Amino acid sequence: MSIIAFGSEQILPEEALSMAEISNPRCSRPIDVHRWSDHPEVKALVEEIWRDYLPWQITGKQGAKRPGPQPKTSFKNQLRVLILDLYAAWLEDPELSIGMSMSPNEWKANSRYNALHLSKKLIPITEALSIAGLVDLAKGSYAGPGAKGNRTTRIRASEGLQDMFREAKFQRKDVQRFEGQEVIILRDEKMAGKVGKEVEYTDTPNTNAMRGELKSYNDLLASSFIDIATLQEPLIPREDAVDSSLPVRIHPDHARLRRVFSRKDWSMNGRFYGGWWQQVNDDWRSKIFIDDQPTIEVDFKGLHVAMLYAQAGNKMAHDPYDISSALLRKSGEGFIS
Repeated sequence: MSIIAFGSEQILPEEALSMAEISNPRCSRPIDVHRWSDHPEVKALVEEIWRDYLPWQITGKQGAKRPGPQPKTSFKNQLRVLILDLYAAWLEDPELSIGMSMSPNEWKANSRYNALHLSKKLIPITEALSIAGLVDLAKGSYAGPGAKGNRTTRIRASEGLQDMFREAKFQRKDVQRFEGQEVIILRDEKMAGKVGKEVEYTDTPNTNAMRGELKSYNDLLASSFIDIATLQEPLIPREDAVDSSLPVRIHPDHARLRRVFSRKDWSMNGRFYGGWWQQVNDDWRSKIFIDDQPTIEVDFKGLHVAMLYAQAGNKMAHDPYDISSALLRKSGEGFIS
């Protein structure tokens, strides 16, 4: 029998976890570790959960200071981040679950990609919430490196926690993003076709400049109202996606960009990601309004090829994607039908 423990203290058998049926684990997204709010009603809800639903092995004995090094972010504030993300997911879709690693090695409190310093202690906090009936939890699976069946544990707000959300006197607009979230991302090489892991790095004048420019752009996006006026609900179905259960959502959370570099190399990629408009087709993009004004998307044909011509001091006078039969005959190549 497995035991859930916090430090050296045993809490409850693992079998006590609330193993709710999450019928579609693909209807999920990774946990967002940068949710934050100082709203007094948010603090009151977190205080109630901390006081009434978590065991003393987590909260500490009343009046006693926890021994050992103190975390950069208190365990209660780490709980606040988790509750806020469960709240945001519930508002988005009551069936939407959050993917969360239950491996202590995945929680690096000092990582630049973890600005609120969430730690591995969030694992027993989550398990305790499940035991208390506030979180539905479906355990992850691991079949080996790169296996298709691998997935992280899924969690979502239970009916009990949803009732608490309904009674709470705060709204979605009261939940913000933590200002210190990293937007310049360096990733490792892909493994088994999966996105490379985030890599720590030391800042340089170049990374600082990129971060400053992107912050200014994100500030501009945050001050702009970007919408598709013809939609009744701020949702666009993913018609061409492998799984269409998660629509593209038009929300300020999805109007914040980051730059991603690959293969631990600052010369590789560096593309911008994160905008909801990047996930829809050109027909939907043509309907975008910014601050109640219609927009026009300018399409630069063969942009990168034209840039190469310009670097060589030449002007591109033809369509680079039009491979004529004369060119094919000259190269001795043809299309295979």
